[in-house]
Amino acid sequence: MVRAMRGKNLDKGLATPVSLSFLIFSFTILTVATYYVSFSSVSVKSSRIRYVAAKQDVLSLESAIHSISWSPGSSIVKEFRGYGGKFETHPDDRILTINFSMGSLSEIVFNSSIGYLGYEAPPTDINEVGLYLRGDAEPVVNQSFLGTTQMYIRVYNGSQEIYLGYRPLIASFTSSLQNNQINIIRIFIINLNSSENLLFTGGFRLRIRCLNITSCVKTYNLTESVSSASIKVTIDGETRCVTLPLSSEETFTLARLEVFVCNVKVEEVNI
Repeated sequence: MVRAMRGKNLDKGLATPVSLSFLIFSFTILTVATYYVSFSSVSVKSSRIRYVAAKQDVLSLESAIHSISWSPGSSIVKEFRGYGGKFETHPDDRILTINFSMGSLSEIVFNSSIGYLGYEAPPTDINEVGLYLRGDAEPVVNQSFLGTTQMYIRVYNGSQEIYLGYRPLIASFTSSLQNNQINIIRIFIINLNSSENLLFTGGFRLRIRCLNITSCVKTYNLTESVSSASIKVTIDGETRCVTLPLSSEETFTLARLEVFVCNVKVEEVNI
């Protein structure tokens, strides 16, 4: 009997440490799992905050460009923290071609790169590919200056990139010239191809300068009555035609085409 009691006590003695070890092991697994879930949640929130902050930086950059555009000699300095993204200028890209047609006349009035800016956003679980932050997909506008910006999110080199470029604006009206009506057609272009070739992966500072405004003016006197003019705009393969009504006499049509280019330079500011 004594031996039996000793056996029972021995079993109880063994059971106690085994149960305790199991509890400690279970508690450790639960603690690690809780820490991992909490850490993952914090990491996801942090990546989302960086992503949103990067978008705000690019929106602020576009506002800075807009504020100095069409004001030669004006400039502004902007500072960016980076937020884990990558900023890059592409002054030699974004080819813009403009073809002007009126009656039997047809000619190319602009053919050059106008550049664009790109910001590779920090990694995040937010998918906004195809979202336009400003503007839309139309390669040309003929309503207001506010619509010239094209800022959207696309996939570039496997990551979400905030793309910032500009498209031309077309405006038209009639005016009197020696008792005749002349059609005034104006095209406004913001050109970034004077910018420096830049690449930043951390914090950086930029100076945005309006260098100058260049213009090209052509006058047409067609010996025919023409009711409309057509302007075909192509930007990197995207094409759209804008038709403008014209005022004309029975035997002739007067028109003046004015192309204005605002040259903006984005450059590095050494800290």
